[in-house]
Amino acid sequence: MNITVEIKAPELATAILALAEALKGTSPVTPALSSQVAPVPESQQVNQPIAQQPINQPIYQAPPVQQPANVVPIQQAPVQQPMQQQAPMQQPPIQQPVPTTAPTYSMEQLAVAATQLMDAGRQADLIGLLGAFGAQSMMQLPKDQYGNFATKLRELGVNI
Repeated sequence: MNITVEIKAPELATAILALAEALKGTSPVTPALSSQVAPVPESQQVNQPIAQQPINQPIYQAPPVQQPANVVPIQQAPVQQPMQQQAPMQQPPIQQPVPTTAPTYSMEQLAVAATQLMDAGRQADLIGLLGAFGAQSMMQLPKDQYGNFATKLRELGVNI
């Protein structure tokens, strides 16, 4: 099986060489060294197969890097502690509109609420409440007092 690879970009060829060196564990080609590689004219790049080399042989051997004689160590900047993240601001709860009119109650709703007092054995409380409104029975309670009567029933512990 023959494999042919064509590279039409000189910067890609340099990158591949650097990758090959990095995979072998040697120093990769640096940008300073890549400038030593002569670019291939575009007319020669078209349909020019790359010469095949066995995989075990190195493609490019980078020259050893020399260290300057007077090397001054670079001091690292102090590491800043990461700022603590502030808790996200919570939005205030949405306030429900306050009703501007008193709720209206029917005689049936008041009667059902009053039966809670009767069932609890508090008939005397119910009779006293009706007397406070000038009525002897629920039927005699004036309609304009239904809201006030419901408020007093709530004060006595009735759910209405």
